[in-house]
Amino acid sequence: MSLHSLVEDRRILHLEEKPRTTVFPICSNPLLRIGLETVLSGGGFNVWHDAIEDVSSLPEVQDERHALFLIDGESHSDAAVGTIHRIRTRFPDARIVILAEMFEADAISAAWKAGAHGFCLTNSQREILVGSLELVMLGETVLPSAVVLSMTRPHVDHAAPSPAESAGRCETYRLSGRKLSVREAQILEYLREGAPNKVIARQLNLSESTVKVHVKAILKKVGACNRTQAALWATRHVSTDAEV
Repeated sequence: MSLHSLVEDRRILHLEEKPRTTVFPICSNPLLRIGLETVLSGGGFNVWHDAIEDVSSLPEVQDERHALFLIDGESHSDAAVGTIHRIRTRFPDARIVILAEMFEADAISAAWKAGAHGFCLTNSQREILVGSLELVMLGETVLPSAVVLSMTRPHVDHAAPSPAESAGRCETYRLSGRKLSVREAQILEYLREGAPNKVIARQLNLSESTVKVHVKAILKKVGACNRTQAALWATRHVSTDAEV
């Protein structure tokens, strides 16, 4: 069932017309706030125009069940858990979603335990983002597909591939003309297994910032918009090559 169909089915179960959702963006980037207003316009959302520096400065919300807080996970990554706690204290019935270009498993776990209800990718298509937020407001939980895929896979041993294995994978990935370095081929294998940057960095003895640079290069070379697409590309590519 598609995301759109699921949203429509949930709407049928809620026949009474509900008030519009007030969206409070917790971000320091004015362009992101403007972008959210543009993306969410025409739907059931009203985006709070003013920058929010402190949750305590917000006015009272008449019905917190129709309040949605969107936290910029890029600029508030370290403080996200504290921000979630403050929102939950002030608005216990409001919904909370974290926005980011990519998510680490441990960051999702910490935010989830703090009280977040959803995690959405900022590079998602408009229909997917809007549909995901609508699902959150209907009481559903939204997680990135990469996290879901990693949870459905059996446990894998994240031992670092040997130089010979890495070189072989590098040559394999070159078959389609996308020339990855040996290190990029290693990291792409970890992405295919659903490993977060922290695990990749530890296994390959790299810094997380270095891993992020490699991941961005990989996404560009394979024509993927996010880690999930890169992992799916790698899975299809390896399977295809194995059958030849």
